[in-house]
Amino acid sequence: MKDRPERSAVEVASGDRRLSALLRAAQAYESLDQRVQPVLSPMCRGHVRVACVEDGCLVLAAESPTWAARARLEAENCLDAARQIWPRPIDSVRVVVLRPAA
Repeated sequence: MKDRPERSAVEVASGDRRLSALLRAAQAYESLDQRVQPVLSPMCRGHVRVACVEDGCLVLAAESPTWAARARLEAENCLDAARQIWPRPIDSVRVVVLRPAA
């Protein structure tokens, strides 16, 4: 079997419109998370992440119920930061708790 050269995710996705759209969405959410992380308290950073924006709602994912409670206290700051760079209106914030990996 011939060794194939390694390709980046962008190169792999370039041949598939749906995969390419999914990759662009992931990159947009990663950029949004990079904007939100600095406005979180140092204690919360890394424990609370941007999950997505759904129907004008910023969805934050927390590692546990405790981190979710803290994220709710900081939700307005996250919302303000997200509004600065997101191309569509964001009206609210919802915090979800991630399930532990099995």
